[in-house]
Amino acid sequence: MEENDGDGLLEFYASEALTCPRRIYFRLKGYPERWPEFVRVRLNQGIDTHNVLQGILSRRYGFELEKHLILRSERLGFEIHGRIDAIRDFPIEIKGKTSLPREPYDYHMAQLNIYMRWAEADYGYLYYVKLHEEPMKIISKIDFSGFPVVKGPNFRAFEVLYDGKMFRETLRHFYTVKRHYENDRLPPRKYSYACRFCPYKYICYPEDGE
Repeated sequence: MEENDGDGLLEFYASEALTCPRRIYFRLKGYPERWPEFVRVRLNQGIDTHNVLQGILSRRYGFELEKHLILRSERLGFEIHGRIDAIRDFPIEIKGKTSLPREPYDYHMAQLNIYMRWAEADYGYLYYVKLHEEPMKIISKIDFSGFPVVKGPNFRAFEVLYDGKMFRETLRHFYTVKRHYENDRLPPRKYSYACRFCPYKYICYPEDGE
């Protein structure tokens, strides 16, 4: 894939890598999002957490923030857009969570993998931070002495190596959704815990109500 702007190509987002194909399909088709209220609260806390941690990465370590990227493929007929939380010679992706995973989620690694592909980086980092109404209460306890491997309570950092196989899997995933979109065929849903946080849950599970 090339780094370029293109017209007439279907747009996917790096944050959609290896996520539910039906959710991506609904976005492409223009269905309105209906976020559950508890998710809105978490989204706002996540934004605040990003802002605080990004500020530290920028001021202390000289990282560029919110770097926009486009990976484009004329052959596949789509392009991938992304916005990297922080990048210098390697990318860092920040994830605010109510509970921290023992291992990084595959779709988070796939998202970071896209950033590494674009940046031609051999590795990157996923930072998981526990959400809080006052992010500084969490981030102030982080030990940055071993940066970029940082530690602290309610915080986990994972080094992730670039994976060409995962990148090809991501391209296949997007291409499959593209074919469903072009043929107006609803793709299968990928049932997981994430369904309860999905803005299109009301379509897949209308019986649950809103």
